[in-house]
Amino acid sequence: STKTIPSSRLFGISEWRDTIFDTTSTTPNDNDNDDNAILDQDTLLQKSVCILPFPYIDVLLQGETKELRLYEERFTLLFDDVMNNHGGVVAMGLLAPPSGIVQTVPLAEVEAYNQMTLEGAKSIFVTIRVVGRATLRDIIQQEPYIKAMCVEIDDVLPTTEEEENEANSIADNIENVMVTLSSLECSLKQLSNDAKELDDKFNSDNNKDEDNKDDDDENNTNDGDNTEDDDISSSVSLTSNDRRRRFQNAYQIVLDTDTQGYYVSTNNNNTTTTNNNIVKRTPRELSALSWAAFMTEDKTDDQDNPYMNLQDEALQEASYRIQAIDETNVLERLKLASYMLQQQKDSLRKKNQNEE
Repeated sequence: STKTIPSSRLFGISEWRDTIFDTTSTTPNDNDNDDNAILDQDTLLQKSVCILPFPYIDVLLQGETKELRLYEERFTLLFDDVMNNHGGVVAMGLLAPPSGIVQTVPLAEVEAYNQMTLEGAKSIFVTIRVVGRATLRDIIQQEPYIKAMCVEIDDVLPTTEEEENEANSIADNIENVMVTLSSLECSLKQLSNDAKELDDKFNSDNNKDEDNKDDDDENNTNDGDNTEDDDISSSVSLTSNDRRRRFQNAYQIVLDTDTQGYYVSTNNNNTTTTNNNIVKRTPRELSALSWAAFMTEDKTDDQDNPYMNLQDEALQEASYRIQAIDETNVLERLKLASYMLQQQKDSLRKKNQNEE
């Protein structure tokens, strides 16, 4: 049966943060200078983490989940170490040949797992969810699986009123662009559906010429019924899973899985509106929006997506996502998201013009 990890305050990343791990660094002696003292402080912040390798194109962001099947012995041993010694926290080691593992790694918690034996071999089905990030410092184990020392990354928040206003202005723009992208994508998909219907009608008319009149009449009735059903199905799909809805869902997931602590003044712990009609968000909300902007691509119908070159789009999306996890400044991450979305908007507009 599937085992769900109990939701206690100490299990998961909270327990991992409180765990004291052995390090290979030497203790400073009496002659150490200030630099060595700083190095020792950095060493105290380092935590041990097991690294599960992934292609960099599979990078996950805050709150996203992935289901895995672990069956190689090295990975089942890794899983046991993660659960027994690391609070259920594992790092996603993003492989980017030929350079190796990307230095910034998503940190994920094991949410649920199920162990079973298939044909005499142990298999573990695992669900992980990203809850943070870390920077790798030293590889301390290579076999049978990779283990490293890392330092968790915290977001750098806007510190001045000018930076806060700029961040909120960019966040407003991102929300507006999401509406535009939803409209452009729906329009493009409708144009593609219309073109497909014309092709189907043309092919159907050619086939009818080869049949008798009675068969023609029967086929005409059936084709009309099917077309109406397809239109209804397409309409439901476009309105229930557009980019704006995916953005809203991603935003809420990031908020719910945020594990950082934020220090805010008593006057700035709720969303407000300024005199310039700019929504003033809390630091937690700004951070969540900066992540959610990178999590809106539709994964459900890539094969039927008329505007997506799967390989190129996936590589480009992964590139932006890795830049996002590398960026520690919330304002700069918002700027990156705004730039990415503007590029997507321009591309969609061109494709709409070409289809018309």
